[in-house]
Amino acid sequence: MDIDVPRVSEESNIVLDPSATALVVVDMQNDFVKEGGKLRVNTAEATIPPIRSLLEKFRSAGATVVYTQDWHMKDDPEFAIWGEHALAGSWGAEIVDELKTTEKDFVIRKYRYDAFYGTPLDYILRVKRITNLVVTGTVANICVL
Repeated sequence: MDIDVPRVSEESNIVLDPSATALVVVDMQNDFVKEGGKLRVNTAEATIPPIRSLLEKFRSAGATVVYTQDWHMKDDPEFAIWGEHALAGSWGAEIVDELKTTEKDFVIRKYRYDAFYGTPLDYILRVKRITNLVVTGTVANICVL
């Protein structure tokens, strides 16, 4: 099934109901974003300011904010493909300092590429009656939902 996802510029004037909308920040972790990260994406650090701006807007509107966090145990079989990264409790697994979570945010630790598989993400979105998702973050070809 093909899904057409429209591109939206910052100048677009889109109005979403904050009570039915969630911002999902995907894997903005030190290992993917920061110098010294084990799977650093060279362009990821440049996305921090616009993501921070989105976070401020969503939080001030009272919308739900969800972070996904890649999270692996030692000897995870995925390391055979990508090498060791986002090791549970490590600096690399932490959300970057510039985008730190608040007590109202949800943090979904995921052990696979999919943020829904084996996590409470679907439950949270249904209980909060979320019908609109705005997805941002890094490594969208692998880590997104």
